[in-house]
Amino acid sequence: MPVLLDTSFIIAFDNERDVHHKNAAIIWNKIAKMDYGQYFISDHIFDEVIGVSLRRIGKEKTLGLCNKIIKSIPIINVDNQLFKESWNLFKESNLNLSFTDCTNIILTRLFKSNKIASFDEEFNKIKGIEVIK
Repeated sequence: MPVLLDTSFIIAFDNERDVHHKNAAIIWNKIAKMDYGQYFISDHIFDEVIGVSLRRIGKEKTLGLCNKIIKSIPIINVDNQLFKESWNLFKESNLNLSFTDCTNIILTRLFKSNKIASFDEEFNKIKGIEVIK
C-alpha cells in the first residue's frame, strides 16, 4: 500500500534545524526500505515544498532539494477530476484543511492507501487515514 509524503514531512527531513527532523530521518529510513510500500507526492505538494523552501532556505538550496525530489520521488499530477473531488472535499470539510491537504486525501483514496507521512495534525482527525510521524 503506497504512502504519500506530505510537505511537512519533506521539509522536516530536509532541514536539520526543524523540530521534526530526527523523527523524519527515522521515518525516511523505513520509507526508503519500502516498509510502507511505494511512496509518492503530488504536483501540489511539490509546489508547496518550493514555496516553503524559498522562504526558509533561499532559491539555490530550494533548487537542490527539488532536483533531488524530481529524481527520486514519483510525482502524481492532479488532473481535472481529482481537482474537482478535492475542491468538493475542501468545501464540505469542517476541518482546517488546505486545498493541497484535500488533494492528499483524494489521492490516498485513489491509490487505495491510508498512509500519509506528515507532521500536520489535521490528518489525525480524518477517519481512515494513518499518519506516519
